[in-house]
Amino acid sequence: MQPPTEPTPGAPPELPPPRGDEDRLYRQHHRDLQRAVGHAVRAPRELIEDACQTAWAILLRAQPERYAIFAWLRVVAIHEAYRLSAIDRREARLERLLHDDGRWQDVTADQGSLENAINALEALRVLASLPQRQRSDLTLKVAGYSYEEIRARTPGRTRNNVNKSLVKARAEIRRTRRDNAP
Repeated sequence: MQPPTEPTPGAPPELPPPRGDEDRLYRQHHRDLQRAVGHAVRAPRELIEDACQTAWAILLRAQPERYAIFAWLRVVAIHEAYRLSAIDRREARLERLLHDDGRWQDVTADQGSLENAINALEALRVLASLPQRQRSDLTLKVAGYSYEEIRARTPGRTRNNVNKSLVKARAEIRRTRRDNAP
C-alpha cells in the first residue's frame, strides 16, 4: 500500500524547516527593506515597520528560494503595506482627532445637530405611520408643490380632497407629537 500524498484534511500544513540563515538575512536586509518600502508606499513609519515585520514572518513560514530574497521581501512588504494602509484609512483614529490640549469639543458633533437629527428621525417615523394617500400628499406639499399641482399628480381628485388629506395628515402629526412629548 502506498502512503498518502496529500495531507489529511484539517491538519496544519507542514512548514519547511528553517535554513539557519534567517538571522543573517534580517541583519543584512532589514534597514534596506524598510527604506525601499517607505519609498514605494506613502504611509506612516509604524505602518511600514509592521508591513516589513509581516514580510519577515511570512519568510520564516514559507522559506522561499534565497536567490532573490530581497526582491521577494520587498514585494511582500509592499503588498502588506497597501493592505494595512487600506485598513488604516477605513478606521477612524481617535488619537488623530484629539487636539493638543486633549479636548474633544471641536471634533464631536454639536448638541444642536444631534437634536436636529433626532427630530428628523422622529418626523420620518411619524410620516411613515400616516396612510399612503396622506403621506404622498404631505410629501409633495413639503417638496413645494401647490394644491393644484398635487391634484394634477394624483388623478381623479379635487382640490378639496387634497386639502382634506393634508389637514388630516397635519392633525395626526400634531397628535403624535403631543402624545410623545415628555
